[in-house]
Amino acid sequence: MTTEDDARVARRLAPRWSADAWTGICVRVVAATTREEGGVRVATPDHFLAAAWPPASRAPSRWPEAVVIGSPTATRAIGELLRHLPEDAMLFLATRDDVDAALAADILLACDSNLEAYQAEGVAAFARAERERVRAEVARRYTDDDPGFERFRARVLGTH
Repeated sequence: MTTEDDARVARRLAPRWSADAWTGICVRVVAATTREEGGVRVATPDHFLAAAWPPASRAPSRWPEAVVIGSPTATRAIGELLRHLPEDAMLFLATRDDVDAALAADILLACDSNLEAYQAEGVAAFARAERERVRAEVARRYTDDDPGFERFRARVLGTH
């Protein structure tokens, strides 16, 4: 990507959320590495998953409108994503707690038949890790502890 491409992407990023902005995410799903392929050492770059959900001016959607993979930079992945949005669309980059990044990864795996094996493995590993992160957050945030019920139960069962 050129400096001009970087600037074009930057102009389309919304500095804060608004109802008319698309909501997006960009996460690294494959880390740069050197691996062996057919007896030859091959360097592979970072790869980023980028996805976008329609503006909230409509009913919220669980399903992203577009999901892409790009490398070697996040900016390149976002640039690829922006090609799938209306030309005047602004994109607000959210966090993994704002959107379903694992779902976006699952969509990429299901729809991109051009992924190389190492890319598919990285995207699948990201999806698994993201689902585990969400499970841990659910366990941390939510509980069935109800002090009122515990007092009632102790009274009824006589186990003060």
